[in-house]
Amino acid sequence: MKKELLALTAALVLVLSPSFVKASSLKIVGPYAVIDNSAIIVNTGIANVKELEKSIQTGIEKEVTFTVELIRAWPFWPDEFISSRKIKKIIKYDSLREQYWASSSSSTSKTETMLKDFRSMQDWLSSISPIDLGNTKGLEDGKYYVRVVVESKSREYPLLMGIIMHLIPETEMSLARESQPFNVGDAR
Repeated sequence: MKKELLALTAALVLVLSPSFVKASSLKIVGPYAVIDNSAIIVNTGIANVKELEKSIQTGIEKEVTFTVELIRAWPFWPDEFISSRKIKKIIKYDSLREQYWASSSSSTSKTETMLKDFRSMQDWLSSISPIDLGNTKGLEDGKYYVRVVVESKSREYPLLMGIIMHLIPETEMSLARESQPFNVGDAR
């Protein structure tokens, strides 16, 4: 009886869990860091968002979080965290209206929109507007780089999932990528 109950529970977890994304299919684009009038501007995004289409169209709300960090590289010492910005994008498919509800928020702004088709949702989800990470005037001379971490998770679960939630990881996907190092000041 215990083996049958365990097998049934395992089957329910596999069947009812949201489709997990293979980290190798989604990729972070960039990050590209540019110094413009002493401001550090970062461009980044994700590619192959089509992999998320199936799970989004089930009606389960998805949250994709972009964390962009400025880090100072030290030789022979652990790297130093300087600053970060976080952008959270939430997407949900409305099957009655056949459109996507999309929300984007950061520490400075929040926007909501309705997107008519998958192509426009894919374009919206895969990119973020250029991010100002800080000013080079306040930084010490040295080598710096930008790290981007992208995490995806479902915000809603079917009723039965709430019962066995401790068996499923909260984050479905987590990717990280670093930019090429760049110099600030007279660093060599």
